[in-house]
Order: sequence, then C-alpha cells, then structure tokens
Amino acid sequence: MRQRHLLDAEEKEEVLRTIRTVLAGFDEIEVGYVFGTFCRGDFGDVDVAILVTGEPAPYQAMRFRARVERELERGFCYRFEADVKILNTAPVSFQYEVIKSGRTVFLRDRERRIRYEAGVLSRYLDYADTLDWFDRVLLTRA
Repeated sequence: MRQRHLLDAEEKEEVLRTIRTVLAGFDEIEVGYVFGTFCRGDFGDVDVAILVTGEPAPYQAMRFRARVERELERGFCYRFEADVKILNTAPVSFQYEVIKSGRTVFLRDRERRIRYEAGVLSRYLDYADTLDWFDRVLLTRA
C-alpha cells in the first residue's frame, strides 16, 4: 500500500511552488493543474494534469509524461510520487473533473486556459446527457 502524506498549508504551498517551477521548465506545457487527494487532505501521490501544445502522438505523450513525472519527483526530493496526466488525450469527463475540482498551478497563457476550459465545459455539457443515460441504463441492469 502506498504511503499516505499529510502536509500543513505551508508545506503544501512549497509543493505547489515546486510543481510550478518544474512545469515552467517545459516549453510544451501551457497549463498545469493539481487535482485529486492532494487538494483534499492526506494523499498518496501528487496528481498533476497538463495541457500541452499540439496533439502529441501516443508514444511521445507517454514519454513526455514520464519525463515530467521524473522531474517532479526530483523536485520533491523523492518524498512523494507524481502521477501526471496529459489532458489533450484524456476523456472529456476526466478533463471536466480536473477543471472542476482541481487547482491551476501553472499558466503560460491565460487566454489559452480560458479557451481550453470553455471548450471542455461545452463538450462536457453536450456529453452529460449521454453519460446520464448510460448511468440509468447500467443501474437498471445491475
């Protein structure tokens, strides 16, 4: 089982500064979010979601994600694991959860973030009725 961590507000801010610094070192990263249990209290790893320029091919996305994870963990002095997700290739429901419950920690271009989040909200709302229908169908069969 993964070790759980509980940090005070000052320690969390230090982790957020580290994330910001590491993400700023990658020109490909436009926006970075922290989300998941790190935002809510005790956590097992630090979940980071990034929006990158362009549309990376799956293999390049996997390699880039691993590189960012390594740099984050080095920045954390290996006290915590990092779990990085690339938003460009993630399902719209996941992207929505990140922008709804996560926290923006890095921003290269404010207008890009606004356009991205507006697009996610639009696609999610278009898709929400379908998700609700699937849930109703699956729950009635369960």
